[in-house]
Amino acid sequence: MRTKLGLVLAITLVFSACSKDSYNTKPSLTFTSVNSTAFANGGEMIFSLTFTDKEGDLQDSVWIQKITKTKGCINFSDRSKIPTFTATPNLKGILEIGYSVGTSLNSPYPILPGCPGNKNDTCYFKFWARDLGKNVSDTVISPEIIIYK
Repeated sequence: MRTKLGLVLAITLVFSACSKDSYNTKPSLTFTSVNSTAFANGGEMIFSLTFTDKEGDLQDSVWIQKITKTKGCINFSDRSKIPTFTATPNLKGILEIGYSVGTSLNSPYPILPGCPGNKNDTCYFKFWARDLGKNVSDTVISPEIIIYK
């Protein structure tokens, strides 16, 4: 299932705070936070991932995979283009990825598919990214999340 991803790229340039030796050609992702671990209909789920990249070209894609632990609920995978920005060597920044839970007409985020059969969905999310040099980051995983029916 393919869904449009609400992706906002917030970039923080860090030059003196981090050693240049800590940046690699292969992008690095770290799971930073999710705004809650339980969501009701109409809520907004927002993930924050910190990244570093030696060449500063993390502008290809980010992948998101939802893994359900509830029988009858739906897994999904998505790939979305990372917005273009000016590449800066030894770049550190934050990827923010958002979804609207259920039906929310006022949310700027795409709607996360619900669980058929009117069940609560216990799940987690995996994230990985690729830069313009086709270097792929490690996969990071969210904490367990409950999406209420």
